[in-house]
Amino acid sequence: MKRLLLITGILLMATFVFGQTNTSEPPRDTIFKLGGQILPVDVTKVTSSYVSFVYPGEPEVFTIERKQIQKIVFKNGRIEEYNKPVFEMVEDYQWEAVWLTENKKDVVDLYRRGVVSAKSAASSRSPKAAKKSATIRMQKKAANMKGVVILITHKESTGGYGEYPGYFIKGIVYGLEPIDEEAEMEDTEDNPLKGGVVL
Repeated sequence: MKRLLLITGILLMATFVFGQTNTSEPPRDTIFKLGGQILPVDVTKVTSSYVSFVYPGEPEVFTIERKQIQKIVFKNGRIEEYNKPVFEMVEDYQWEAVWLTENKKDVVDLYRRGVVSAKSAASSRSPKAAKKSATIRMQKKAANMKGVVILITHKESTGGYGEYPGYFIKGIVYGLEPIDEEAEMEDTEDNPLKGGVVL
């Protein structure tokens, strides 16, 4: 009787283990983006400037720039680190995570979300404080638009001798995802959104 129970237990255990290995999915490569997004994919090509991959079961090939990737953990266990996270413990679309640039190359693969401008608070007592005040106001506006980068198009310092310093800044907000078709752009300029597949 004990022998029969032992054999039955072994058979049940073997069936359970065999069933688990057959139903589990094959291992995938994992891309960790700088913004914290994790992509379980199959990497098809890695170059000096971009990484190509496919989603499991889909034929379409996607491309992402290496500057947007923190690291890739390959299915064989190999890890390739590309960039250190700029902001840690900052959620997506928090104003602290929005950064400003004057280089158009930094927004090539991003989607235009609108135009923003900001001026410094009237209480600013130094040119440095005025610039900081205007910049923070602009970052907050961009975060409300789900932007991650602002391409600066105009900046101007005001105030002279005996006057309080001021600062005005204007730029175009770019995000990681296209804007909803129903949503209105913040500006009235005729500038279509960038197309293509961007992650």
